[in-house]
Amino acid sequence: MQILSLGVADDPVFVYESLKRQLDRNENVKGLFIEPNQCGSITFYGIFLSDDELKKNFDLNAYERVKYFIADAIANVIIEYTREKFLFKLIKQDYYFLDEIEAKKIFQESQKRLNELTHSQSFSKVKFEIIKKVLDYLDSNFEFNFEGFLTFRLKEYIKTIQSIVEDVTNKYLLEREYFQFINLLRYFTDVQESKIEYVDVIPTTKMYLIIDKEGNEIKDEFYDILSRNFKLNLSKEDILLSRLISLSPQNIVFHNHHDVTIPSDVLEILSLVFDKKLQFCSSCKKKYVDSFSSKSED
Repeated sequence: MQILSLGVADDPVFVYESLKRQLDRNENVKGLFIEPNQCGSITFYGIFLSDDELKKNFDLNAYERVKYFIADAIANVIIEYTREKFLFKLIKQDYYFLDEIEAKKIFQESQKRLNELTHSQSFSKVKFEIIKKVLDYLDSNFEFNFEGFLTFRLKEYIKTIQSIVEDVTNKYLLEREYFQFINLLRYFTDVQESKIEYVDVIPTTKMYLIIDKEGNEIKDEFYDILSRNFKLNLSKEDILLSRLISLSPQNIVFHNHHDVTIPSDVLEILSLVFDKKLQFCSSCKKKYVDSFSSKSED
């Protein structure tokens, strides 16, 4: 007795192997087997119940139980398929501008997130809805179109997967942009002729002081002129980075032991851009810090 004909256009082998594992795993329903049939570009898998099982007091309740088990098996196949195959196709389709390595990175992170979702307790409700939709479909259809069911009957589930991929991709692109920016800054510091051998960077509440090895503050006359004549929307961190790149010192000592909160991302950027040229001082007894700070902030 044939219960269902499952039509698969893409990845029929994957669907077949996954479905067979599901059917073989069950201990309560015996006698189910699969027979393939090719029709053009679509492979149809007929799911049959053996005659021996039909003879064992097979009634309506038994049939409904078999049908529920098949629906559960198909739901598991759908979850495996979306996690293994559909996910990568979605990335290649929506983010075609990524190269193979980037697409693989996003696939791996998206797959990790999807695995966490499908193994969470809350996912049981999602799976129940998938099973219910499969059962509703089987009530009025003998042929089950695998891709069509995914596209038109599981829109919310597909949207969830799309949102995961979108979030992972956006974070990756931001990270890529950040490191491209860092590499560009490092390039500037490498090719720029050094204008000074050594500087100290002293953080204050309003600015970062840049001091030469003789203890003299290094002024930026160009920036002072601009700031007096234009409203520049630059943070003190932006100004510091710009000035250090312009000066391109051979050695930088950043004093981070004062009572000033320094954003961690600033320290990270400085470390990445200036690398071995940069050292951090956690304690020292330089006498000019307070006097310079008060004069420069007035």
